[in-house]
Amino acid sequence: MKKQTKFRIAIASGIVLIFVAAITSCKKNQKETEIPKVEESGLSKVDQISIAKAGFSPTNAIKTDGGFIVEGDIFLKTTDLERQQTFIKKVVSKEATTEQYRTTNQVTGLPRVIKIKVNAGTAQTVFTNATKEAIKRYNDLGLKLTFTLLDSNSITKEDILIKGESFSDPNVLGQSAGFPDANGNPASPIKLSNTHYDKNFTNNNLLATVIAHEIGHAIGFRHTDYADRTYSCGLTPWDAFLRLFGIQVGNEGDGGVGAIHIPGTPLGGEPGSWMLACSDGSNRPFTASDIVAIKALYPKTN
Repeated sequence: MKKQTKFRIAIASGIVLIFVAAITSCKKNQKETEIPKVEESGLSKVDQISIAKAGFSPTNAIKTDGGFIVEGDIFLKTTDLERQQTFIKKVVSKEATTEQYRTTNQVTGLPRVIKIKVNAGTAQTVFTNATKEAIKRYNDLGLKLTFTLLDSNSITKEDILIKGESFSDPNVLGQSAGFPDANGNPASPIKLSNTHYDKNFTNNNLLATVIAHEIGHAIGFRHTDYADRTYSCGLTPWDAFLRLFGIQVGNEGDGGVGAIHIPGTPLGGEPGSWMLACSDGSNRPFTASDIVAIKALYPKTN
């Protein structure tokens, strides 16, 4: 999750090629300084196209040890990208696939209890209290998927580790490890900014919202405003530039490219949703539509 300042475009491979051609043509007629630059860290053109083919935005993506950080808070290995590319090909070709608001996988083996452990150093108490609140928000729904918090000294292996992390980009508040794996296990670890959420942080409900958001990714949820990220993040100069060429920006795909719309939930985003791409810095417990989406993936016990 990022602060509400900026975000990126998500485009399919065909749009990437159009985009490259448009930029090449544009450079012949405009000064380079007039063209907004794609902010990236260590990405080659091959990397960018690979990310886009998987239905994620290459804009502002970061190359890191073992993979990439995309869309501000999602870590993906090369194998994750390849698996997602295969999934998108099936969706585009209209092959049969499970219609749920998720990527390729979700947590399986229901009913199931997901064990969470917190490792936050000097901010341990702050992180623990917020995690308890985040867990309560899910467990209060009476789902077949529930969560429990392990003691920090427990020798039991956790399913999700929540740990403090110092991010180079101060706008990054948290980062999930991606989405559930092919075996139906949640993604881990969840990394949270221990410079922003330090031992003196007092807004427990706000941090609980961030944790609930990252848990959402870990169990398979995409951002609520996947169809248009500018809904929560605003329109950047780069986005405005692309729109001059008729390229839809801030879009991961309309109910097929990487995310499937859940019937009964708003298209294009919802004010206050816990899974909006950018945070406005407020407490966001589950909305009525959020609950519909959560129960669609993980039904109630009765």
